[in-house]
Amino acid sequence: MKIDGGEDKIYRRSTQSKGTKPKRKNEKNRLRNTIMNFRVSPKEKELIEARISATGMEKADFFIQSCLYQTILVRGNIRSFTEIRNRIEELAKTIHRNPRLEEMDPAQAETLKTILEILDRRFEKEETSGGKNV
Repeated sequence: MKIDGGEDKIYRRSTQSKGTKPKRKNEKNRLRNTIMNFRVSPKEKELIEARISATGMEKADFFIQSCLYQTILVRGNIRSFTEIRNRIEELAKTIHRNPRLEEMDPAQAETLKTILEILDRRFEKEETSGGKNV
């Protein structure tokens, strides 16, 4: 847009104040100040967004609820077995130091709970399949 002396000016709404700086988020005072990212395929993104919109939840709340409270399907591979073994060894050391589990770290308690859930599901499959390896 050309104004008087031929200068190019950008249109500015009259309600927009001049010289205001964009607000910066104060990450220190936020309840959730840690960011987690992961990659998905376009099809996975479409399916995930469909599920989120069906629940009416915000994305962050949906992912938190899904990660913390949903059933996890673990397909055995060497990486997952190695990771589980390492976590069990860490838990064994903690239990050895504190047999009554009076001072267990919340993260370790969650790890133990997750491992027990995986093992419970594994043995449930064996019982329903008549003892055959699944």
